[in-house]
Amino acid sequence: MLNFIPKMSPSVSLLYGKRPLQRIAIGAKKQQLEIPLAVVADIPSLVDMSVSYVGNKYNALPWKDFVDIKLDARNLIEADVKSALTDLDWFGKVNALYAGKQTEAEIDVAAKTIGAIKPESHPDLEVVRDRQVSHRPDVTLSDLLK
Repeated sequence: MLNFIPKMSPSVSLLYGKRPLQRIAIGAKKQQLEIPLAVVADIPSLVDMSVSYVGNKYNALPWKDFVDIKLDARNLIEADVKSALTDLDWFGKVNALYAGKQTEAEIDVAAKTIGAIKPESHPDLEVVRDRQVSHRPDVTLSDLLK
């Protein structure tokens, strides 16, 4: 384990101060987790400025702080396995609810965008519009075009 972190200055990091989130990959599935930068903002204040590595781009982190961060990261990686909440049955219900709401939103957007398109009028359609086009006498062509 190497206990150095990149310097947090615009001359070293092109993205310094540009991102509101820090993304990390966790677990065996390498799922992306977003951490607000405010959570990790205190880490650069812990570095030892007198020690630098790799062309003066990295500073050393005190070993105690580094090990604490590594333990927190390992606990985060293993959290899905060790969690007591994994066997509960409400995760599927929440997932189904989310999927249902997502589908409703997609249908709503599709209805608004497709519904905004006006159909073009054609002289032949005007003649056929009110004829019955089904084996059911109560269904007309205008009902089907709605």
